[in-house]
Amino acid sequence: MKNAFIVFCSPAGSTGHVAKVIADFLKKKAIAVNLLDLGGGDDPSRLIGLLKSAGPTDGLFVGSPVYREIAVPPVVAFLDDLPTASGCMAVPFVTWGGANSGIALWQMGQILRNKGYALAGAAKVLGVHSMMWQSDRPVGQGHPDSDDDRQVCNMVEKVVERIAKTTPESIPLATLDYQPETVGADAKKKLNQPWVIVPKTIDEEACTQCGICETVCPVGAISMDPGPVFSERCFDCFNCIRECPEGVIEPAVPLDKVEVMIRKRVETFNERPPTQIFT
Repeated sequence: MKNAFIVFCSPAGSTGHVAKVIADFLKKKAIAVNLLDLGGGDDPSRLIGLLKSAGPTDGLFVGSPVYREIAVPPVVAFLDDLPTASGCMAVPFVTWGGANSGIALWQMGQILRNKGYALAGAAKVLGVHSMMWQSDRPVGQGHPDSDDDRQVCNMVEKVVERIAKTTPESIPLATLDYQPETVGADAKKKLNQPWVIVPKTIDEEACTQCGICETVCPVGAISMDPGPVFSERCFDCFNCIRECPEGVIEPAVPLDKVEVMIRKRVETFNERPPTQIFT
């Protein structure tokens, strides 16, 4: 591999952690790394321009957290804007919070394949659940850990080896469709539905209009007027709720009830293995 392009969105940090593990591993192999954080204010146009001339010796890694069993809107929008591939292979990767990893890998793989990108590998990686920061024992606590990182590095090693071959084979898209049939079918219905934003209320008297919520929003979905106002770009990462120093933003469903629902899903699906690579 000559050049690697790593694109990710990581409101809670887990996907960014995996992206860094991938980047560090590739840099040790003297591979040029181009990193794009879709939630960090970076302009994707430059990297998309570079991908127009990417070839068989290059690799594209795209990472998303799993929300509502699918990839988050900023990642899907980036994939939709990709140029048609010119031999470049791709690797989707996701982080999930231990409840259900859904169909995000398959969803991303399908878009990449439709754009002409062969799949060199894929990974799902367990992370601490992003909605349980107030819990003293969150689902996925301590993850991604050193063993998760090791598995990611093993995946990247095999991807580098695959791309080095004269005629590298793509992994079958069906490999990423690993959910039980009924679970997968229900999740795929969401792909044709609009993203419904969770209603939020603001305690206007307690709000100090500090603007922290606006700053931590990964997609610029919050403006101050004079308190926070949410646009349709919001995809409910809850960074604003997590980081508000006054605790004035409340979701329609209280977080303690969200935690109960998450733990029930963990028991219902009992998905194994928690971290898995596909090569």
